[in-house]
Amino acid sequence: MPLPMLRPLVLLVPLVFLLQLATAAPAASQAAPTPPKSLEEYSIPSRTAPQWHIGQPLMQGFFGASLFERVEIDTDGPGEVDGDRGELDELPVIGGGGQWRLGGERLDLGLEGLMSLAWRGDAEAFVVGGGGAAVAVDVDVFVFELFGGPFASVFLGEKLRLYGAAGPLMQWADYSQSGNGLGDDGSGFGVGWYARTGLEFALPSRTWLGFGARWSDSSIDLGGSLGDLELEGLQLALTVSRGI
Repeated sequence: MPLPMLRPLVLLVPLVFLLQLATAAPAASQAAPTPPKSLEEYSIPSRTAPQWHIGQPLMQGFFGASLFERVEIDTDGPGEVDGDRGELDELPVIGGGGQWRLGGERLDLGLEGLMSLAWRGDAEAFVVGGGGAAVAVDVDVFVFELFGGPFASVFLGEKLRLYGAAGPLMQWADYSQSGNGLGDDGSGFGVGWYARTGLEFALPSRTWLGFGARWSDSSIDLGGSLGDLELEGLQLALTVSRGI
């Protein structure tokens, strides 16, 4: 299997870990605890997972950057727009949404729905002709996304939460380029898929702070003389969640 195809599969490793953790039997105690001297000494609160009720939403916001491995546009003009050589492969992103628990015991299962905005102004890209010659152009791009699907989540004690999710995504993009007589613009809708995972740490204020990674692959029809905008790659983000 080619190496690029293996990279999105890395995000599925946490899902396998979640399933193994959910079915694993609790480890046996190595030694019996020392009997307490009094009831007061024995009444120490036990470590339990946070209570996440069925139907209760966990709202999450995030910000970060998209680090695409492939940014391409096939045009009817002199060649193909290659964003990998320029600055279109790095787009700031901000977004948010929620996860709703629908069931599960040790392993929480449910559905998530999120949205995000990614953009870049005056980014450098290159139009590559049939002979391999590349001409620089300035590009403005804006991408709006809606995505969601099933997720699995597990609490690692009281303070950590590991989750993974995958599903379809829908995008709307606005694109324009200028310079060297190669001006063009277009906008349109597209679809694709995503897989993401993340790890969060609970703060005393019941806010969860964490880090997430998402892989996505999509194609957007820009219309006109522009062809499809192909986007594939990784998105890294800091996350802030609240609700449990």
